[in-house]
Amino acid sequence: MCCAVSPPSEAEHTPQCSATILCVDDSQSMLIICQTILEASGYKVHTAHNGKAALQALGVHAIDLVIVDDRMPGMSGAELAKEIKQFRKNLPILMFSDSSDKPISSESVDVFMNKMSGPRALCNAVGSLLSEFRRLG
Repeated sequence: MCCAVSPPSEAEHTPQCSATILCVDDSQSMLIICQTILEASGYKVHTAHNGKAALQALGVHAIDLVIVDDRMPGMSGAELAKEIKQFRKNLPILMFSDSSDKPISSESVDVFMNKMSGPRALCNAVGSLLSEFRRLG
């Protein structure tokens, strides 16, 4: 399975694992954790520490999915998601939050999940979201 916490074997490596993910969080430790989990699952990962850096990365890299932190200084995750959807309507966005309450202003977010859900839940959500958007695209 692509989203195992340990690196997938060749037999388990599926096409969706070639996806490139942009993780956006103001916490460097959370970026490292997400990057480690997702790379171990076969994804290519870019990171950004705020909304402005995320928008710059989207202009440089071919990104298949974005994971945004809900609460960031300057531009919130919901604001970033809204801005991204204005020019990349079909780019899936997963919002990751410390809170279990979905933000009211998150209509541009495709999936919302709590950071405490664990690595397997994150990988499952990423895999499902990528599959869904590839099927629609």
